[in-house]
Amino acid sequence: MVKFAYAIGRIRSLETQLLDESRLLRLADAPDLNAAFLILREIPFHAAEIDKLENSFDFESLLKNELAATKSLLDSLAPGEELIEAMWLKNFSDMALIDYLELLEKASVRSGSPLFVRYAGAFAALNRLKLEVLSGSGDASALIERFRFTAYARPVAIGLEEYKKSGSLFALERETDNYLMSIMKHAKYLTFGIEPLLGYLFARELEVKMLRLILTGKHLQTKGGQLKERLRLTYV
Repeated sequence: MVKFAYAIGRIRSLETQLLDESRLLRLADAPDLNAAFLILREIPFHAAEIDKLENSFDFESLLKNELAATKSLLDSLAPGEELIEAMWLKNFSDMALIDYLELLEKASVRSGSPLFVRYAGAFAALNRLKLEVLSGSGDASALIERFRFTAYARPVAIGLEEYKKSGSLFALERETDNYLMSIMKHAKYLTFGIEPLLGYLFARELEVKMLRLILTGKHLQTKGGQLKERLRLTYV
């Protein structure tokens, strides 16, 4: 849509400041929190937000502020857009996950966006699977078989095979994020519509998730190899 032409131009410029894989690996390998912050300062977006902090290494405030800045920007570029609000609610909402999934699916039906329909469908299916595992109502092997001939076969198989070994859902969560990223990356190649803004929002959300993982790890002196296992695919 023509009304998003200026917004997409802004987003294309900001995409150049998203973290790529090489910089994420450098962050994971950083010897300490101070070194990680120095790497972040190489990017103007992060440097500007770091400079606003009252406490130099308060990374929780940094990440909260970065998400808020992203939402404020998108609100200024596309005021009142339902799909932006629908994606955003998963970060700041008191509603139960099952209720959020219903809201997201209803928004996708109204959206007219094939990309958003794919995203919402995948997000809902994979998060319902996670809830089923957490509730103890589904056997992991049976769930892998159930999803075997679906679009979600790979993330489910990788995630639940690891769950069978370790009892941890981190692999399923990582593979879910990677699958969603494989969908949203298509927004980079669209030249009109709301999708490039949605792609940028998803990219920033996932970037914040990875930064929280890395910076918390640096604070706790977690080894870089352990952090790298949990990193997600990047948008750029």
